[in-house]
Amino acid sequence: MKIRCTSCQEIFDANKDQEKFLTYAIGKGQKLAMLDCPLCYGSVPVDPANLLSHQPPQSQATKKGKEKPVQCPECADGVLSYIDDPGEENFWGCGECGHVIFDRPS
Repeated sequence: MKIRCTSCQEIFDANKDQEKFLTYAIGKGQKLAMLDCPLCYGSVPVDPANLLSHQPPQSQATKKGKEKPVQCPECADGVLSYIDDPGEENFWGCGECGHVIFDRPS
């Protein structure tokens, strides 16, 4: 199973424990799973449904290098990911510490 790290942009093979975890996440219909990159030791947010594609996903913004990941204001070690689930309230979440920031009008 090939996965692209969002920190170092390198592609790595999931180890057996990670594959087992991702298989479980796919079976439960989870939209987000966090893995550790063996190359840079960063946390990698993974959408288990995208793992079924042949090429690991990479956002257009990251390809062009125009947007950098947003660091978590709570722990400064994690990266915020935007979670947009149908039927749920949208929010920004940190995969490292679990901090959640909900979208609310100012």
